[in-house]
Amino acid sequence: MKLKSRFKFAVTAALTLSVMLSGVASATAPTIDVNAGNNPAGSDTEGKIEGSGATFPWEQYKSWFTSFTDENPLCNTSSSDTCTGYEFFHTSDADGLILGYSGGGSGTGESNFYGANRMTATQMFSGTDGVLTSATRTAIEAVANIGTNYTVIPVTAGPVAVVYNLPGLKQKTSATSTTTTAATLRLNGETICGIYSGQIKKWNNAKIKALNPLVTNLPSSDIKVVGRSDSSGTTFIFTSYLGKAAAAAQNQCGMHSAFTSNTEANFNDAPASATDFVPTKVQPGTYFAAMRTALGVSAIVGKSGNGGIAPYVKNTVGTISYVESSYATKYSLSTAALETKSKFTSGTNKNKFNYLKPTSAGAVAALTAAAAVAGQDPINPTTSYVQPVFATGTSSYPIVGYSWLILYTAFVPATSTGVGKGQVQGLVAFLNWALTTGQTSTYLAPGFVSLPSSVKTTAIAQLKTIKWDGTAVWP
Repeated sequence: MKLKSRFKFAVTAALTLSVMLSGVASATAPTIDVNAGNNPAGSDTEGKIEGSGATFPWEQYKSWFTSFTDENPLCNTSSSDTCTGYEFFHTSDADGLILGYSGGGSGTGESNFYGANRMTATQMFSGTDGVLTSATRTAIEAVANIGTNYTVIPVTAGPVAVVYNLPGLKQKTSATSTTTTAATLRLNGETICGIYSGQIKKWNNAKIKALNPLVTNLPSSDIKVVGRSDSSGTTFIFTSYLGKAAAAAQNQCGMHSAFTSNTEANFNDAPASATDFVPTKVQPGTYFAAMRTALGVSAIVGKSGNGGIAPYVKNTVGTISYVESSYATKYSLSTAALETKSKFTSGTNKNKFNYLKPTSAGAVAALTAAAAVAGQDPINPTTSYVQPVFATGTSSYPIVGYSWLILYTAFVPATSTGVGKGQVQGLVAFLNWALTTGQTSTYLAPGFVSLPSSVKTTAIAQLKTIKWDGTAVWP
């Protein structure tokens, strides 16, 4: 054995850490074995632990990787026998375990999961914000060394912001006042669906004006619509909202099986049934292309990733788009206040809708309301699962989504190139931390919220199904 930093985890230390992480004394916390590498078998435990996929959670993942690595730095003593705890991680030193994530979008993460690099050190997990379709599950399960040996768990959640660039937008302080102040644009499902489908072309459209009666200077210019150019989980959350919040005449904004992407010129076709709800990861510029052409409006501008959309909107007047809310904060973008599903039932605003900008409180309220809906389980979600969008309550922000990790549950030496048992143990140890300590306010990145307690508990239980060479790495 090389005299590099490694560790063993004593049972007493594991119990102590388990209490520290979860607040409850469970059996033992995940451990990482010394000399559990696979290059060759029995070599030092070291190497990459990387994944790819959704950009919605990227800021949270980066924050978690940094915090976990900083708090568990690679021990540089001359003997592994003196190392304790999780002092095993490093940002770049190949003698330790290196956490990483390459993004690329949810569609990329899903295809990478069963692609040529599956179960390698650079593809040990995938991220997605979309519910796996039947076709995707079939493709995964057709791969011999995966089959049904995978699980899908949520690890974070947060709001999607509708962002726009209308400099100098003003509103009166009251209906009778001549004094103006900076305005926040109000929108609802009908208007946003109309903007993306091409039904609403101008910023001063009557439906937008009706939602913003105090705004004095909505421009008469065309709305420059921006959407993702990649297969995107953020788009899936956004289109889930469009499908639930659109007006009745918009027939779920085309989010159903009777609407054919890129060929439908209107919303005339109705869903086949009350349960026919099919949100999409497809680029809005493709999904609504034929309809926008029929209505004589320009094509949607496509940009890759949340990180591609945010700076474009910031630098282009007259634009509107959607991003994970931390990108709106990072780029100082204006965010719309969205109409809630519910109306106030008392007080001066009785029978009126509320309008909310994306906040942690609004996201938590939405998750709480959605968790109360029977049959909606975000652990290994079925195709009928609906993201927690347009949730009931006047405090529920309307566009909120979970972000999932797709995890292999049966790593084997023969087909897991460059991966050893120690890396799998390191992944499980990190994810257990992310689902416990990482869910506290100290470690949550701006724009993200803690998962509901019941969801965290069930997600952690799924980690115990992950095996190396037929044996659970966290028994």
